[in-house]
Amino acid sequence: MQNFIEKIKKVFSSVKNKITELYFDNKKVFFLLAGLFFVIIFCIILLICLPKEKKESQNVYVENHLELSEKPLIPNGPELPKDYTFSRKEKEKWTEEEAQVWFTEPSQKDIDSLSKSNDKMINEIIGAAP
Repeated sequence: MQNFIEKIKKVFSSVKNKITELYFDNKKVFFLLAGLFFVIIFCIILLICLPKEKKESQNVYVENHLELSEKPLIPNGPELPKDYTFSRKEKEKWTEEEAQVWFTEPSQKDIDSLSKSNDKMINEIIGAAP
C-alpha cells in the first residue's frame, strides 16, 4: 500500500513540475489550457447535476368512432374490352391465321435498337471481367 502511495506522489509531482514549467515559459498557453480544463469540468458537473427529464411512455389508446354523413360509394372499376377473355384453352399449336392476328413483324429500327442494347450489356459484362 505504501508503495502505491509513493507512485501516486511521483506522478503528481511530475505533473506539478510540468504545469509550473508551462506557467513560467508560456503564460498565455497555460491560461488557455487552464480555462479549457475548467470549462470541461464545469460541463461535466452540469451533466451530472442537472435533473434528467423522465419520458413517460403514454400508451393510451382512444377509440374514435367514425360517423359518416353519407353512405360510401364504391367507384366503378375499369371496363373490360369487348373481346376480353379471362381464360382460354391452351392449344398444342396455333394455326397460321391465329398466329398472324398476334404476330407483328419487327422493323429494322427495332432490330438495330435491340442489337445495340445487347452489345452494351455484353461490353459492360466483359469490361468488368479481368
